[in-house]
Amino acid sequence: MKLLLDTCTFLWIVSDPTKLSASALAHFQDPANTCLLSSVSSWEISILAALGRLSFSEPVNLFVPKVRRLHRIRALNLTETATLLAWN
Repeated sequence: MKLLLDTCTFLWIVSDPTKLSASALAHFQDPANTCLLSSVSSWEISILAALGRLSFSEPVNLFVPKVRRLHRIRALNLTETATLLAWN
């Protein structure tokens, strides 16, 4: 199963997985599932960091890809074509 993580879920996974429900954590930890983080979430995290609402141990442009890979989460790069075909 493919799981598209929202921004909060991604942040909880990397900072405090106890905030996830038991079901969500089980799905995330299941190696049969593919977890994805949208580039839109990465953008949101960057904006929140720039506004001082989030802080990380290193620059956000290094932190997000590093922890994403550490947790086996793939990047989902959205293009205009992909977004326009999403409901077709």
